[in-house]
Amino acid sequence: MAISIKRYVDITSGVGAGATVKQRELITRVFTVNPLVPTASHIEFTSADDVSTYFGSTSEEYARAVFYFGWVSKNIRRAKKISFARWVNAAVAPIAYGAKGAQSLSAWQAITNGSMSLTLAGDTASLTALNFSAAASLTAVAGVIQTAIRAAKALPLWAGATVTFDSTNQRFILTGGTTGPASIAIAAGATNDIAALAGWLTGAVLSNGSAVETITTTLSNSAQADNNFGTLVFSDSAALTESQVIEAATWNDAQNVMYQYHHRVTTANAATWAAALLGLSGVGLTLTSPVSGEYPEMVPGIVLAATDYTARNATQNYMFQQFTLTPSVTTNADADTYDPLRVNYYGRTQTAGQTIDFYQRGVLMGLASDPVDMNIYGNEQWLKDAAASQIMTLLLAMAKISANSQGKSQLLTVLHSVVDTALLNGTISVGKSLSTIQQLYITEQTGDDKAWQQVQQVGYWLGVDMQSATTTDGRVEWTAVYTLIYAKDDCVRAVDGTHVLI
Repeated sequence: MAISIKRYVDITSGVGAGATVKQRELITRVFTVNPLVPTASHIEFTSADDVSTYFGSTSEEYARAVFYFGWVSKNIRRAKKISFARWVNAAVAPIAYGAKGAQSLSAWQAITNGSMSLTLAGDTASLTALNFSAAASLTAVAGVIQTAIRAAKALPLWAGATVTFDSTNQRFILTGGTTGPASIAIAAGATNDIAALAGWLTGAVLSNGSAVETITTTLSNSAQADNNFGTLVFSDSAALTESQVIEAATWNDAQNVMYQYHHRVTTANAATWAAALLGLSGVGLTLTSPVSGEYPEMVPGIVLAATDYTARNATQNYMFQQFTLTPSVTTNADADTYDPLRVNYYGRTQTAGQTIDFYQRGVLMGLASDPVDMNIYGNEQWLKDAAASQIMTLLLAMAKISANSQGKSQLLTVLHSVVDTALLNGTISVGKSLSTIQQLYITEQTGDDKAWQQVQQVGYWLGVDMQSATTTDGRVEWTAVYTLIYAKDDCVRAVDGTHVLI
């Protein structure tokens, strides 16, 4: 035995600066009314095959996923993930979809004393003594379970419950007896469990009942639960009205360059909807395809999701992008109609008899103070998120950020790392000529009469100030306020030439 060395030397080990904050993936989130997406929830997929397995090969969700994952950018990149979220456009009952898989009638007939536990709206019942020996079909098996549930409690949610067998997908579906907010949970029975056999445990899809949701509620709740997306669209089955589209656009505008909302318009409503949405930022309208089953409104989201902002010269022009789509505009007259409306479209031009189809013109709605080019808007989405991620990582990693020159230096260091990436990927433009008005504006914003020269020559100006404020309870709190002014990377949409022959 000996005296512990820790009495003299006691060393504590740990990983410093270990906490990191994840950046958002700027993928597309499709809002659908499909009941396979649980209420107040979302699901993500990394391939079209996975979407097919979940929703079925004939579903709209799969068709959109095939289009989404099938495109490869000019930088040889493609979208890596897609998200689906639920919009409850009509009140629904709690529901359980059993896992897909071949069901054996003989396995059920062997059960004469089955059990399971079911909870609906907080009320739990143990279903016991379930006898399937006389069941002549899997539909009859469902009927035995349904009878037990209805007899378990004298409540509408239970008494009106249904259990059906989906022979196409080989699964059992349990639906509560009333619509409206109500939770659902299923647990294994104490003996001879049937919940697992019915597929209501592993691999099941359980969705709580819900009242009708407004568009604003749906978008707000989805973003608060998980903001890991960059663009949003609604499925065709959602069938939004003009007022609902305006509601979605209004919500998106309030997020301040957080998401892009894309929606398709028709020749009949393009002018009306464009006028109603003109002042709302981050909203993209795309003319519908003349062929059903095509999704041109997804193009901007696909381009954004296929942009790897860690790579050199990664940023993209959303115009001149080619997809497997049928052109909706093929004449100058139509282009002259939609361009002033800021309605995008998949268009066709030709030279020497060769037709060339591509997405046009890559613009968003918004005021003069809003980024209206899709590429500029998308780049700022990434830049804001990258800066926020680095700043939060710093706050979590350091013992403190002092309200002094040292704190300024720490913040500038992490922000410069973001700026360096923005210079690498092309978000920040170097050597861009500034107008006199722009020069004066930069001078006014920074208080530095040479700041505009830095923006023009190196692409950006960055400053940090420490500001104090008195709270409502009389305390003084300090806030670090940073300002980043950068030259946005404008893209060329047309080339005019002059040939002078001498």
